[in-house]
Amino acid sequence: MYPVACSPQAWSAASVFLLLQACLGLTIQAQDLIIQFSTPLLPDFLQEITITNLKIGRASVDLSLRRYVHGVGVDLVRREGAIAILVRK
Repeated sequence: MYPVACSPQAWSAASVFLLLQACLGLTIQAQDLIIQFSTPLLPDFLQEITITNLKIGRASVDLSLRRYVHGVGVDLVRREGAIAILVRK
């Protein structure tokens, strides 16, 4: 009946990841195997977030981000491969 009715739903499903990327200042430099967080922030209602199995090529990491009074801490939980994690405050 409405062939394009699902188009907005596909976009809105991705919006969660785009909001997370924006809050955390997350950029990935795939060629150099670098994950970078620039001035990461978490909203007041969210104390901690865990990212599991974030892959770049054949390498992967698990990360835990926790909100503190003066910013967000990034902890490396697991790393397989030569991925570098950079945090800019």
